[in-house]
Amino acid sequence: MAAPLGRDALPVPWSYGVCSDGRVFFINDETQNTTWLHPRTGEPVNSGHMIRSDLPRGWEEGFTAEGASYFIK
Repeated sequence: MAAPLGRDALPVPWSYGVCSDGRVFFINDETQNTTWLHPRTGEPVNSGHMIRSDLPRGWEEGFTAEGASYFIK
């Protein structure tokens, strides 16, 4: 399971974005390269929310820090 985004500060020159499905990606602002892995930890990151195609419109799945899922409307 991916780690939560947490408070790990991104090193310069990195920033991050979140896809519409909740996946977090990282952007090197100097080279414009992107990666799914946190530039400091090398781990994928969980945004805490995921929009799933199998849920009714307007619903999304969220995750607690412990990894338990819940649903949000």
